[in-house]
Amino acid sequence: MKMAPECVPCLIGRVLFETKEARPSKSVDAVRNAALMMGELFGDSVCSATVATEVHRETYRILGTEDPYKSLKRKSNEIALELYPGAERLVKASKDPLRTSFLCAIVGNVLDFGIGTGYDHPSKLKEEFRNLLAEGLDHDDTPKVKKLLQEADKVIYLGDNCGEVVLDRLALKELKKFDIDLTFVVKQKPILTDATRKDIVGLGIDEIVDRVVEAPGFAVGIDLRTMKGPFGKLLKDADLVIAKGMANFEALSETDVAPIAYLLRTKCNPVASAMKLPKDINAVKLFSRGHAR
Repeated sequence: MKMAPECVPCLIGRVLFETKEARPSKSVDAVRNAALMMGELFGDSVCSATVATEVHRETYRILGTEDPYKSLKRKSNEIALELYPGAERLVKASKDPLRTSFLCAIVGNVLDFGIGTGYDHPSKLKEEFRNLLAEGLDHDDTPKVKKLLQEADKVIYLGDNCGEVVLDRLALKELKKFDIDLTFVVKQKPILTDATRKDIVGLGIDEIVDRVVEAPGFAVGIDLRTMKGPFGKLLKDADLVIAKGMANFEALSETDVAPIAYLLRTKCNPVASAMKLPKDINAVKLFSRGHAR
């Protein structure tokens, strides 16, 4: 996705949030640096995820930490584990378990700290979980996804944030009811609240899927440079890629990976506009022949 003017204050806000979480004394240095980098990198022809990656890379260096969201990630998983039994009952009672599992996984995507349009503390998800589920799916390509799954062999599921990764288990279990080889992808290095292999230890995901692999490097979404290597081949060879969250859309909309189904909450206007969807909805959106540009 190409960077929009709204991405600038959003990214600055995220930098300020993580600085206050990790090392408040460095707030001025971090925000000043981010603003200077934006002045150099911002443009309507650059990928928003690529710019965000470089800004966060420098912010982490200034803060002297590899994981400023460590405590929030842990708390997010704890809250989601409390919500999981109720969500599991909902899926089991559903007339369309796959669709309902997608909805539960998408509701977890509302956890997005420091951007002003997500929830800034995991406890908020616990308060609003039922309300968000009641909204349902305002855009629902689940029937199209089912058709692809019935013919698919290899399916890739790109995870996103801690917290929601717990609820992803529901979707993974439903996906495994199809005759598919299922790969779950986590981040190799901590960035924002995205789940790494370490963050999913004890969640049982490795017992559901056929394998867990790491998306290489430090990147918001996917590092586009890796698309020319083994990881890119993994994605392109899949019969279907299921991607959680806005950052994965921001990155992968710059590629020819298809078919790809996004499970997300449209938390900002630039992403919603790029996907041709309204803002603040739960969506399962399938791109069967590449992305809209």
